[in-house]
Amino acid sequence: MSLIIVASAKGSPGASTTALAMASQWPRQSLLAELDPLGSDLLYRQVDESGMDLNPNKGMFSLALPARGVLTPDVVREHTQRLPGGLEVLVGLTKPEQGAGWSEHWDKLGRCLAAPGTTDIIADIGRYHPGAPTAALLRHASLVLLVSRAAPEDLAHVRSRAANVIAQTSSGGRGGAPVGVLVVAPLRQQAKASDMAATVLAQGGVPAQVAGVVAHDADAAERLTRLRSAGRIHKTQLMSSVRHIVSNLGGRFGLGQNSASAVPAPATSMEGAAR
Repeated sequence: MSLIIVASAKGSPGASTTALAMASQWPRQSLLAELDPLGSDLLYRQVDESGMDLNPNKGMFSLALPARGVLTPDVVREHTQRLPGGLEVLVGLTKPEQGAGWSEHWDKLGRCLAAPGTTDIIADIGRYHPGAPTAALLRHASLVLLVSRAAPEDLAHVRSRAANVIAQTSSGGRGGAPVGVLVVAPLRQQAKASDMAATVLAQGGVPAQVAGVVAHDADAAERLTRLRSAGRIHKTQLMSSVRHIVSNLGGRFGLGQNSASAVPAPATSMEGAAR
């Protein structure tokens, strides 16, 4: 498995929406893991494949107890649920207080999610900052993607976080995972946003790449994250931009067989329920 971590540095730039869209467009079997210590978004926005509310007690909450012992991919899968269309999800905690049960187990979970296998993990860790409990996950990542708005102040925060992520993933003398920046901007401003992000990163001497531009498409984001609002989303700017990003990740960051250029990207797993 490859562990792809998606995080934000400041505010709410759309990291959770981006992670959900990426998981639905991933070229191999994928699992969306909600690892934000502050709590789940999916619980309040999605339903399971039968159309029922997601179970708040099945996911990170229920996995906390077996995490005290031997944690394996098979054990994790026992605590997942499926969204309409088949996307497998590990639902996050229902409230921040539950994060205390994970305080000593983030490293173990990261090692488990990165274990060899056929399923790639798209992990939404929410807002990342130095000292965050989820920092232990970074050491096991194949790729870390930081999501940011295109405003200069937001990009400056991402530059600072990227430098810290690189230090975290390189701890212990290891080479560390590559770090990419995804910029959320109107598609017509794609080139400008990408150039600005590259300039800000270069000015700080941070060896992180701009991984692409996620189209700021509020209507599509609403339909994707709130599945009860039916509608076609496959051809929206948001999903088109995410497919383009996913198709380039393998070659750009050396993810090998995760590259969508080697495997045709499927239609979004949300599409069937959205028709």
